Amino acid sequence: MSSLIQQRMAIERIRTPAIAWTLFGGIWGLLALAQVVVGTEPTRAAVFFGITGGIIIVGFVKLRRYRRAIAAFTAENGVEAGKR
Repeated sequence: MSSLIQQRMAIERIRTPAIAWTLFGGIWGLLALAQVVVGTEPTRAAVFFGITGGIIIVGFVKLRRYRRAIAAFTAENGVEAGKR
């Protein structure tokens, strides 16, 4: 079994990609909005908005997974367990 620090670090590794997915989705959303403002390709804008929604949903699902895992870890081991 891993130490508490290693367990917490493994759980915290979930958070970074989740934030990255969400931020990338926001940037992609700005690109979609720019397509709407420019108005040259409405189909491309619709595709961008669809991709934006998917990317942001993936980010939120990963954040929810992180929050559940860290809540279970702290409930089992205590709030200060595994902190560096």
